Amino acid sequence: MYLANAYPNSAISAGAMTAIALVAVGTLAFWLVMMFLAGRSSQKDARQAGGRLTIVAKAAEDERSEAGPAPAGRQGAAA
Repeated sequence: MYLANAYPNSAISAGAMTAIALVAVGTLAFWLVMMFLAGRSSQKDARQAGGRLTIVAKAAEDERSEAGPAPAGRQGAAA
């Protein structure tokens, strides 16, 4: 009989199990929301950057056309 009581009680109470489950689910929900918001933010940034890149590319193209043709030895580098 004495040896049967030598080990501590390893049962977890229902309240402790509920707390563990709530923390795990809450952490997962927080992570999913943050990933969703980060993806949405990067898509928005990409759309805004796409507009700016188009404007910059057009400006660079205009500068090249105003500069005239490239010298004979540098035509490959100008493209």
